Amino acid sequence: MSCTGCTLLPLRDAWMAECGNGRQGPYLSKGMAFRVAAAEAQALRRRGSNVRISIRDESGEVSAEYCLCDRFKRAVPQARSS
Repeated sequence: MSCTGCTLLPLRDAWMAECGNGRQGPYLSKGMAFRVAAAEAQALRRRGSNVRISIRDESGEVSAEYCLCDRFKRAVPQARSS
């Protein structure tokens, strides 16, 4: 299954959130754009899609990326010793 990208894109003095084919914004802060992208990514995950959130810098390079695929979402319980 392919991975749907949710990307934060910087503008001159604002940020855009782009998930799949949709684009939202501009937002005045990177934090607000991230919250929008994270909410959209969670909605896509609930529908069964593999999703990653990427943040691009002013040069267009990915500066950070968070994968929300199944293999990263499952916690393996640790055995407790008494």
